[in-house]
Amino acid sequence: MSPFLTNNNNAMKLHYILLLIFPAIGAAFVPRSPLGICYDAARLPVQIVQREAMPKDKSEQQQEPKNLFNTLRKNLKTAASDGFGTRARNVADTMVIDDVVVPLCSNLEKRQSLAQRGVYPGVEYIICDISLDVGKQDERAVSIRPAYPLREYLERSDWPITVAVSDVPLWLSKATYEAGTALGTLMLSGTYLSIAAVLASFIRIAVVPSESMEPSLIPGDIVLVTRSILPPKAGDVVFFNPPKELDEAIANSKVGRAAAAENVQVVSTKGKQFLKRVVGIPGDQVGVKNSNPFVILDDDNTYRVDRTGQYSRPDLFPEESWNRITPTINTNIHQEVDSTRLARGEYFVAGDNGFRSVDSRVWGPLKQKYIFGTAQWIIFPLNHFGAIQSGPFVVEESLGSN
Repeated sequence: MSPFLTNNNNAMKLHYILLLIFPAIGAAFVPRSPLGICYDAARLPVQIVQREAMPKDKSEQQQEPKNLFNTLRKNLKTAASDGFGTRARNVADTMVIDDVVVPLCSNLEKRQSLAQRGVYPGVEYIICDISLDVGKQDERAVSIRPAYPLREYLERSDWPITVAVSDVPLWLSKATYEAGTALGTLMLSGTYLSIAAVLASFIRIAVVPSESMEPSLIPGDIVLVTRSILPPKAGDVVFFNPPKELDEAIANSKVGRAAAAENVQVVSTKGKQFLKRVVGIPGDQVGVKNSNPFVILDDDNTYRVDRTGQYSRPDLFPEESWNRITPTINTNIHQEVDSTRLARGEYFVAGDNGFRSVDSRVWGPLKQKYIFGTAQWIIFPLNHFGAIQSGPFVVEESLGSN
């Protein structure tokens, strides 16, 4: 049975407060009894339902949280002196009539035997009488009854029942049991929060918003993204925040300049995230020929071409967006730094469907700091489930007219 079903209901209220603080934990954690029974609100004791149904004035409502935490603080203080878990102090020798105690037993066979006699580990019992058990060499025996109504199939007609104190391995005070249960709930909540935080740091779920990555990814596909630990490779699909160069390219486009002239705000990319395929990595010689990005391979006689295709409105952006021999737009190729190669931490990215993609062709290299991770799998819809297919790369001996 659950410690959350007491008539004073303090532990249950604390549990619900914790679940309000950690809402995601509520779905994952449902209090279970040592007997493996799961409880829900519809099966709470009648007395509790009736008490909560009674109207309360404002002073009672204001006092209730204060009383709850005062009780919890008192219980924790008591439990601190009594210990927790297997180190908790056994009150078998000190309990007196009218005490509320909780029997516990870790041995499954012993627990089943006690349950058949009406002693349910984890249930709060009121001690009605203490006597000597003549059959056990004058050992102490207690007459007990549950402190609150049980489920119908656990109720007995012979309450209170008498049991030898030594038959139960551990007797806990109510304060110790409630404090231990509350602390356990808090620790479990913290564990789930920690796991969720770690997962959120390394895993993202992204929805494909546009046609820029067709046919590999189509709008509405849901993909699993993992944080990049190793640097992205050519052909990887990366998930990244928009670089400042993208906003600059939009502002300098025909649409951006026309909007500025009319004092109209262009749609911002702030807060959005994108998926593009890596064409070139640091150290690669990258350029664009007839809208198709290319990488000069090691022997200088072959090229890896990303046949992404022409943008739907090439006139919106400068001509060099679609034809140049450098990864960066407006770069002086006569400067000391080799501007035909991607610098450290720079990647050239493009959409598989260049007709609908604004990418590195327009705004230049993507810096590593903007990249969250790599898209690995399509996880929904199920008819698209699987690894993301490779991009439209081809190796050619000459760029020709592409």
